[in-house]
Amino acid sequence: MTFLKTHVRRAVYVAGLARRWFQIRAFLASMTGRPQAAVVEARDGIPIPPIDLVNVTSGYTDSNVFLLGGERSAAALDAAATRNGLPFSAAGRILDFGCGVGRIIRHLPARTNARLSGVDYNPAVVAWCARNLPGDFRRNALHPPLDVEDAAVDIIYLVSVFTHLRIATQDEWLAEFRRVIRPGGLALITFHDEDHPELANTGLTPAALMAVGAHVREDYAEGTNLIGVFQSREFAARRFGAFFDVAEIIPSTSSGVGQALAVLRRLETPES
Repeated sequence: MTFLKTHVRRAVYVAGLARRWFQIRAFLASMTGRPQAAVVEARDGIPIPPIDLVNVTSGYTDSNVFLLGGERSAAALDAAATRNGLPFSAAGRILDFGCGVGRIIRHLPARTNARLSGVDYNPAVVAWCARNLPGDFRRNALHPPLDVEDAAVDIIYLVSVFTHLRIATQDEWLAEFRRVIRPGGLALITFHDEDHPELANTGLTPAALMAVGAHVREDYAEGTNLIGVFQSREFAARRFGAFFDVAEIIPSTSSGVGQALAVLRRLETPES
């Protein structure tokens, strides 16, 4: 059965029907989610995204879980940045890379007066954010560059993005983040590590992942939720260290965002 499902998904992707497949899946999930009252605005006065967009970007089918999860992730990211010398409140510009429908960035105005920006590969979610959230939202391509000036950003964070990009593509983006982050600025990047519960679905044990360094599931579907990229913390630290100073890597079991969290600092030295 697993063999059949894998080949059906591969055929759907190759035929160019992946986006429609995700839309159908999101609709079905929204129909089977826990019943909830129709919510027009959250307590912050910002509209709740349509449940199909919430589901396709985060897997949630409950608006309350969506809001609470985003608030907790914002707090965990801010805490990690603060611990490493740059709280969100001290930032002049923050970029949410892979912003989805603003699950996290909608909670940042309560934490900072920074200029907020968001980018995402999915044009539908970017359009929703641009209509409903404070900040500048644009679509990015699968590969760099970003439409951002050199050294213009204090903090970039990306949650559950490198989990869907090949290692080589991740390296391209690391180089681009290094370009747009100012010296002393931070990149906060989550990834699937050896302790993440979804690793069991790959057939690998934590020890096996640590031995190989990285594993890519459904490699043909880069940029969609079909692909799953796992990398050990040691492997990630070695790669990230080629572009940034690795200030901290927090295991997925204790990061507060559900995945391992790397805190990377752009070095101050001119030659960095």
